[in-house]
Amino acid sequence: MEKTIKLKLDLLEKDKETLRQTMTMSNKVFNEIAAYGFEHHICSKVSVHKATYYSIRSKYPEIPSSILQGIRDVACEALKGLDLKKLPVSKQYSAVRYNKRVCNINLHKNSVTLASIKGRVKGAFPIPEYYKQYLSWELRTSTLSYNKQKNVFYLHVTIHKQSPEPSGDRVLGIDRGIVNIAVTSNNQFFNARNIKNVRAKYTYLRKKLQSKGTKSAKKLLKKISGKEQRFVSAVNHCISKEIVAMPYDIIAVEDLTGIRMNKGKGKDFSRKLNSWAFYELEQFLSYKAEAIGKNIIKVDPRYTSQKCSRCGHIHKGNRKGHSFRCLKCGF
Repeated sequence: MEKTIKLKLDLLEKDKETLRQTMTMSNKVFNEIAAYGFEHHICSKVSVHKATYYSIRSKYPEIPSSILQGIRDVACEALKGLDLKKLPVSKQYSAVRYNKRVCNINLHKNSVTLASIKGRVKGAFPIPEYYKQYLSWELRTSTLSYNKQKNVFYLHVTIHKQSPEPSGDRVLGIDRGIVNIAVTSNNQFFNARNIKNVRAKYTYLRKKLQSKGTKSAKKLLKKISGKEQRFVSAVNHCISKEIVAMPYDIIAVEDLTGIRMNKGKGKDFSRKLNSWAFYELEQFLSYKAEAIGKNIIKVDPRYTSQKCSRCGHIHKGNRKGHSFRCLKCGF
């Protein structure tokens, strides 16, 4: 089981400047490595390493070798993720991956040292009360990010712990939808009324701001986009927490891969489909279930709304609107 915790770094101003320069140079290197892989149509880490390592080292000798290897890995992963059909490009202050050799974190002492183009940089960070439960977890890779507006650096640390062994065979089925975010097989309904109202409000605001097109309007557009996403995430967190706490050992969800391809039903439907955060809910369910030794399984979505979970009878007449009653066994 893995989690990522976000730590706000307390750094001297000169060290911030050093890290800014390190990030700038690292992202230049990323773009050069990605361009090579894209041009030669390869994303193998071994092949890209052999072709680019020594030339990059001679061109940018200040970058520590371990950071360079991390940049190469990220570039190859980005190329593979895009199927080599598009060139991935990093901005000046895009996040940089750090492994254990170039990032030494002590969660008990609230301190960290980071490799840079000018040697090691020391920093500190506060540990929120909620994070104290993770002090005994194993530290894995870290990612350094920078908020230019706030002039603040953050360290996103991946931590690992052995998951509890799943036990039991009680199954809870979940149907996810746009009208009802989730409906469980024990007759619990989680409707999307609040999300629908909030999305409608922000859709109206976006239309007004987009029609203005001023600099301040664009700034406000970005701000409200973040607010809307945070609200939806908070709702998904609450729903997933309640579902996982139910007395079941296995949670079955539909495999909705490719659901967004189901378009052609009008502009309004496409907007709702594109803003549907079904995958986020699935992710929240997965890691919350894993943490307490429960399993998440995916099932074929075909006929799930017509199939009786007690006797397995499939019939279109079993389902009427939001109600289900099996024509064979009466469930």
